[in-house]
Amino acid sequence: MRKLLFIMLLLLPLAGICKDKHKQLKLPISRWREVKRMSMDSTVLAFADTLYITFRHKDSFSYHNKDGFIYNGGYTIDEDSILDLGTAKYKIMLKRPATLVFADDKAMYVLGTDYNDTIKTDVITKEDSSLPVTNIDLMIGHWTVYKKVTDRAADQIDFSTEIKALYITGPGSDDKQGFLYGGLDAKNHPTWYVKSLGVDQTLSCAGKNPRTIKVLRCQKGELILEEDGIKYYLKQFK
Repeated sequence: MRKLLFIMLLLLPLAGICKDKHKQLKLPISRWREVKRMSMDSTVLAFADTLYITFRHKDSFSYHNKDGFIYNGGYTIDEDSILDLGTAKYKIMLKRPATLVFADDKAMYVLGTDYNDTIKTDVITKEDSSLPVTNIDLMIGHWTVYKKVTDRAADQIDFSTEIKALYITGPGSDDKQGFLYGGLDAKNHPTWYVKSLGVDQTLSCAGKNPRTIKVLRCQKGELILEEDGIKYYLKQFK
């Protein structure tokens, strides 16, 4: 009975969130820290990968799990109260001034207001001191975006063309030297492929449409790309 009552209380705020389906749904500027994790039947679960999330102005966010990489970008909330962070999606089950409850297909996440300085500062070597990328072989491997930086508004960015991953294979029997994955691409269906690396450190890509992507850095296990005012930071995760 207590579990049923808890679930009913979680569902009550959804009526308020979904009252106006045509209104842009937003969350106030705030910082949150996961304080409890539960299964869908309200069983309390042990966890060590605490979720931290910050909502900023202009529908932007920053989130990370404890000791994990920091993800930045723009978020949306649809009429079904689905919070889309690009790299993760959550159902908003509860929205109160001091409590948020998210849910996905794995668990429910109870978050409380975060008053601590939890986000680590990533010190990145200045890009003007980077070694030149003279050969595409220096980039061989599967790179995944872990951070994006841009001054553009979230509604000016097409998520389908945002870079999600880059897989450089090197020269082969055809003109493909790698594959570029956009935000909506499935694991085995990249929309673009890499044709070449130019002398000006630009990747020439073909596919749905031609793209030219600037390589700013590829050293010390980090790759930095730039396209249309968006800077992408990538690493090779094992």
